[in-house]
Amino acid sequence: MSAVSRHPKFPMQTYACPIHKSALTEQLFCAQCNAAYPIKNGIPILINDRSSVFRTSDYLNADSYAGASGYGGSLDSHTGLRKWYRRTIHWIGESNPVKKDFGVHEAVEHILTSRPGSKILVIGSGDTTIRGDVTYSDVAFGANVTCIADAHDLPFLDMSFDACIAVAVLEHVVDPYRCEQEIRRVLRPGGFVYSETPFMQPVHMGAYDFTRFSYLGHRRLFRHFSEIRSGIAGGPGTSSGLMLRYALTSVSDRPAIRKWLRLVGLLASLPLRYIDLMTHSKVGSYDSAAGFYFFGVLVPEPIPDRELLRLFRGG
Repeated sequence: MSAVSRHPKFPMQTYACPIHKSALTEQLFCAQCNAAYPIKNGIPILINDRSSVFRTSDYLNADSYAGASGYGGSLDSHTGLRKWYRRTIHWIGESNPVKKDFGVHEAVEHILTSRPGSKILVIGSGDTTIRGDVTYSDVAFGANVTCIADAHDLPFLDMSFDACIAVAVLEHVVDPYRCEQEIRRVLRPGGFVYSETPFMQPVHMGAYDFTRFSYLGHRRLFRHFSEIRSGIAGGPGTSSGLMLRYALTSVSDRPAIRKWLRLVGLLASLPLRYIDLMTHSKVGSYDSAAGFYFFGVLVPEPIPDRELLRLFRGG
C-alpha cells in the first residue's frame, strides 16, 4: 500500500484515526487500534465502521459511491440523448439562486485575506474547487476529493485547519450537532466556518436527508462562533419553485412519467426564482427562504440561548 502523502494529486496531510483521533502512519495504520485503512484509486477511505451509516467495504466494490452527490454527478457514464437530458436537468435544477449576495468564494477570500496561508477543510466537497491550501473530503468519490470521510468522525488531528466549509451537507448527516463538534475540534483557535443549509426545501438524496434549519436554528447550530455574516441562500421564489417541481413530479409513481414531469416542473418553476429579486431585502423572506448561510469565527464561549432569541429574523 502506497503512502497517500506521496500521491501527486494531494497536498501533504497528516490523517488521524477516525475512531481515536490519533495520527496515522503514512501507510494509514493506527497503532492504537491496529486498524489499517485502505486506499482506492489513490484516495484513502477513512470511515469509522463502528458508527457511520457508511461502511468501508462500500467503497471497495466496483459500484462504490461515485459523483458529486454519490449517485451520478460528474462521473455520469450515460451517453447520447440520455446524457444530455441528465446534464440539462442538473444544470437547471442546481443553478444558483438569482439573488445571492454572499457565498463560499466570498467567504474564502475573507479567510485568506484575514489569515494568509490558511489550511481549509471542505466537507462534502464533491466537485467543489476553491482557492488556497485545501483538503477536500466527502462520502463519495469526486473529481477533487482528497479523502473519503464521514463528518461525524473527521479523520484529522485536533486543530489541523484554519477554516471549514460545509455547503449543503449538514442536512444529510444524522447528527449535525456531532458534526459541528468535530468541526470545532479540527479548527485552530479563531478558525472560520462557512455553512449553507436548506430550510423550505423538499427531500433530496432520498434516505440521506434528515434535517432542515430555520435561520435561528442554523445560528444555534453554530453558537460557538461569532457571526461575521449570515443571510439567505435562496429566497421564497427559490423555495416556491422547488415545491412546484416536486408537486408535479408526485402526480405519478411511474419512473418514465416522473422523468418528464420533472422536466416540465423545472421549466415551469424557472420564473418563480425571480421572485427572490423582489423579496431579498424584505425581512419576511426569512420565514419561507429555501436556505440560509452562516459565516463565523470560533470563540471561547457559546452564545447563550436567551441572547440567541434576540437574533431572530422574520416577518
